Amino acid sequence: MMNDYIDEEIIVHPIHGMQLSEGYIRKDIAKGFLGCLPGLVPSVGKTREEVLMRLEQEAKEYYGDDVVVEIAPHAVAV
Repeated sequence: MMNDYIDEEIIVHPIHGMQLSEGYIRKDIAKGFLGCLPGLVPSVGKTREEVLMRLEQEAKEYYGDDVVVEIAPHAVAV
């Protein structure tokens, strides 16, 4: 059975620092975007950028003002 959503991994880290946490943003075809990080309230929105912004604001309140939330980079094997 196929799911109606696509997951993208996101990470939280201080600027120029090591990863503190990871979560996901899920695009549900019927409902928009949902983003989750452990220990924080899930965020919903119409766009991925809107959800990233909301999650980053929550992460700043929890971890401090020097953190960023971004889509995780993925290494590609050659």
